[in-house]
This record gives sequence, structure tokens and C-alpha cells, in this order.
Amino acid sequence: MKGIIDLASYQEVSSLSAKIYYYVYYKMMPAPWGPKPTPWNENKAFSFRNWLTHGCPKDQAALDAFKKNQAAIAEDTSLRQRKNINDVQGIERENLIKAFQGIMDLDNSDPNSFYQLGGIHWYPAPTYCEHHIHPFLAWHRAYILQFENALRAIPGCEDVTLPYWDISDDRYPEIFSEAPFATYKVPQEFINQYPQEVKNGSLKADGSIIRNDAATYNEEKWKYLRDASHDPTNTNKVYLDKIIQFPTWNAFNGLTNKGVYVASESLMHAHDMIHNCNGATTANQDVTGFEPVFWLFHANWDRLMWQWQKLHHTTNVDDFKKNVKACGDTTDWIDGVGLNIMDPFTETLGLTVDQTIDLNKMGVNYVELPLPLTKPENFSAEEVSLHRNANKGQSSKNEFTLSNLSYVSLRVKDVNRLKIPGSFTVSLYLGGKLLQTRFFFQATEPGNCANCVKQALVSFDFEFENERLQKAEGKVKVEIQLSRADDEGNRPVIPFKEIGNPTINIRLIH
Repeated sequence: MKGIIDLASYQEVSSLSAKIYYYVYYKMMPAPWGPKPTPWNENKAFSFRNWLTHGCPKDQAALDAFKKNQAAIAEDTSLRQRKNINDVQGIERENLIKAFQGIMDLDNSDPNSFYQLGGIHWYPAPTYCEHHIHPFLAWHRAYILQFENALRAIPGCEDVTLPYWDISDDRYPEIFSEAPFATYKVPQEFINQYPQEVKNGSLKADGSIIRNDAATYNEEKWKYLRDASHDPTNTNKVYLDKIIQFPTWNAFNGLTNKGVYVASESLMHAHDMIHNCNGATTANQDVTGFEPVFWLFHANWDRLMWQWQKLHHTTNVDDFKKNVKACGDTTDWIDGVGLNIMDPFTETLGLTVDQTIDLNKMGVNYVELPLPLTKPENFSAEEVSLHRNANKGQSSKNEFTLSNLSYVSLRVKDVNRLKIPGSFTVSLYLGGKLLQTRFFFQATEPGNCANCVKQALVSFDFEFENERLQKAEGKVKVEIQLSRADDEGNRPVIPFKEIGNPTINIRLIH
């Protein structure tokens, strides 16, 4: 950002709104809008974001028009109005069950069959893997649209929409324990072809999808979500509410401004963690598409993406690209010829990435309350490392006391994921006690995926109080384990030397 921005000019401020909010949110002040700009207080920053959320209206008439348009969208019967699964009742509920059962009853060779649609996610071939990259959410947005189209192709189900499962909702969906959501039996030919060594914990011998009866592990922020008492403290909601406030696509989606994935606070990592918490089937990328709940689970990630878009004025391609450019990243993946292809949906639905940005233009909307403005939490270590001008983790003085630095940032850097057969966890122990766990979601054979090969090295961030490290007397241990258990029920620990000798980097931060 060069030169001086005239903050009194509607044209300048509206055209650069994404970049201005980026500077304001991360407190990168004084920004280069010189000569001596005054840092904005919280009230001013939130007023600006509120203006951004409402489409950058020029005057009251423009604001009224925006609100009227939003109300019309919520009532537009031509749009597929996707509801919370807990709010789907009566004939809508009956038709949803009928539609799911209908695609399960189709011949396995039918492109609309549950088997064919579930297999798109990885197995059987051809394989597709759109994870830990920019179009991750765009690809899944197209994926669930194709699935919803299949549901609506069942006679009598033409008006069915795919509900979303809000994982932060205390009301556990009873329908998940009912047919056809309770189980699915994959064909015998699938079992015959599927590698024997990865059946453990994901499929029964007869091909029935099974789920864990209890959590494999439990840590402070995440609990097993297939339990009806899944999270009474709503810590997941707090976590997701924080992510939704992040001002740039990269921070929200989970990539650095060079497209590198680091497991830390982002929607992408939340996605991976919940895949694991949902049970052994959803933790296995190869077969998760055959878990009926997978589809409602992914409708929720799409809803959260749309929430973020509405909150940060990125519901059309031009404004979305402005946001991506705000942190210096490329937009080729959005509209670059040949770079925005989403196999297989560019062929089956005629969609490229840019055509998935405006959800309403795709004919879809989500039924939910307006997203309230909430106060941002403190920045994470990963955010600090991405934004060196941010105050946290930096010192403007040449003298300071280490004891005054109250947090520790630990990064497990450059894990070679291609050496690990399937999803895995990275666990941090202090003084012999489990402190935090990260999860990485991938296929059993990631080397067969071009996207995985491009990003073979991944890193994992942990942030915790310095006091905890002192009490543990500095005894730190990191373990990387396979997600799936062996025949004895154990989850093998993977030696660092087998996965590229990743390093552990530790630093103190404010």
C-alpha cells in the first residue's frame, strides 16, 4: 500500500476496503497512509467492519436497499434454502429420508448412486483430493451441490435440500441414529478391491460402515461429536466464532500468503479435527464419502464459508479477489484459465472456481440467523508469524525481560506427509502430560495425489502459556501417530527419521 489514502473519499475507501481492514484488524499501525495516521480504536474498527459487512453502502438509501435485498434472499423460494438438520420436520424430513434411501437403492453404476457419489472423495478410482489448498471449500461446495442434485432426482423429492449439521449446536440430531443415516453397506466388490491393511477401524468385514462408540482421545478444545452429549460447553462454537472473524481468506481458510498449509487456527484445521472426532470412518479420507453424515457435515463447512463471505464483503468474484490480494496472494486459482478447473465438477456441473464464489447465483442459500459482530480473540502464534508488523511476538525495545513473555509458540516443521499412510495426529506433551493435539486428514496413499505431492511438507503450530512450560521443567515431547489402529488396537507412533526428520522450533512470544 503506497502513498496516502483519503479516508474521506468513498471511492478510495470502498475500493480498498479489504486492505484497509486487513491493516486495522492486525493492528499494523501506523499504516503507510501517512504522514502520521492515528491508530483506530476498537469502536472505529468494528464500525468499519460493520460497514464492510453491509456491502460498503454510500448512504442510508444504499444501506436500506442492501437490507431489503438480504430479506428478499431469505424469502426467495426459487433458491434452495438449506436448513439446520434439527429444524427439518414433517414432510421435509420424510422426503429427506426418502431421497437418501433412494440414491442408496440405485444401481452402483448409476452416477447418482450413493456409492458413485461417495467414491468421488477418493476411493475407488479415479481419485480426487482437494484438501489443504485454496479451492478446498470451493471444490466441496460444488461436490455437495452435485450430491443435492442427485437427491432431488429421486421421484417425489424434487424440492429436497441438503441440511447442514451445525457441530456447535447443543441439539444432537436424532435422525443420525435412524435409517438410512445410521449405516451404509458398501458393495462386496469394493471390499474385494480395497487394500486390506487400511480396513481396520473404518469398515466391518461385511462392508458396513461403523463409527467409534467413544472418542479415541480427548483434549481441551475438542470432544467426540458422535456422542449425543457432544459438547455441552460449546468450546467448538467459541473456536469457530473466532475463525469467522479473521479478515483475510488465507487466515480463514488456513494457508499462508504463499499457499503453504500450517495446522493452526483456521477452518481447514477445524475441518480436519472434526473429521477425526466423528469416528474412524470419517477420519479415513478413502471411505469418508460413504458415511451418510459426511454430507450434512460438509454442508456446514459450506455454510461457514458463506458466513465468512457475508461478514467480509466477499460474496462476488471481484470483492473476493480484493480480499485475497489484500495479503499479497495470487488469484490465479480463482479465475486463471486452466488453473481454476475443479475436476470432476467442471465437466459434470460446468463450474469453475470463480463460478462457486457467489452461492446465491448457484441457486443456494442457508437459513440461519444473521451473524452477530463479536470481539476478536487474541491473535494466535501462526497469525503473528504471518504478519510480522503485528505487535504480538515482537518487541520494539532493545531491552526486555524474557520472563515477561507469557506465551510459547512451538512449531513442528516440515513433516513429510507423503511418508505417512493415511490421516495422522501430532500430539504435544509437556512433562509427560498430553497438552494439545493436531490432526491431519489425508488419503492412505497421498503419493497418488498431485495436490498432496505439491505440498509434501506440512507444519503444525501449538501455542500455550509459558507458565506451563516452566511447570513441566521444559520437558517437551512430540508424537506423530497414525489415525487408524493396528490389529491390536494400537495407533503406531511414527519415528521422525521416517518422515523427513521434521524440526521442532520454539520461541517465546508476548
